[in-house]
Amino acid sequence: MLRPYKRKAIMYLTYPKLTVIITAGDSNRATAMAASWHTYLSFDPPLYGVSIAPKRFTHKLIMKHKEFGVNFLPFEMSKLIWDTGSISGAEVDKFERFKIRKFAGKKIKAPLIADSISILECKVVDVVRTGDHDLFVGEIIHAWYQEDLFDEDGVLIASKASQAYYMGKGKFIALNENKVLSFE
Repeated sequence: MLRPYKRKAIMYLTYPKLTVIITAGDSNRATAMAASWHTYLSFDPPLYGVSIAPKRFTHKLIMKHKEFGVNFLPFEMSKLIWDTGSISGAEVDKFERFKIRKFAGKKIKAPLIADSISILECKVVDVVRTGDHDLFVGEIIHAWYQEDLFDEDGVLIASKASQAYYMGKGKFIALNENKVLSFE
């Protein structure tokens, strides 16, 4: 039976959400932030969006540098995702604190996470105010992936790698590759 939802955190009705780590900044000052509110926006040009509150340090660095990285990590790194979303980068160097293995991007200055399944390098082309968050629209200017984790069509092989999905309240799940439906 459907019932009216009366809780303030209505967004949990849309979870679980694939959760990534957004990286921003440069070699002098960088940060990493967990984000569940992100999505592909356009094929041509290839656009990707992430929604971030203006009070976040990551927001400030993206506004300054006009770029960001979207790092898709394996489920086994859910604790790192949680940790990067639990403390401000204004207070601590998250790469050092959490021993994040990073490398330099090809097209952006923000560091990228070496243990990622895939990564998008994005240049900001628009910022849209959406209530208490800003939607950063980034053009994907370069992408990375672990070739052995994807099939010849570029689709993730679920039996080889599971991504982290946030359920809310500190809980993460992985998709079950035994329950895949195909409609081709």
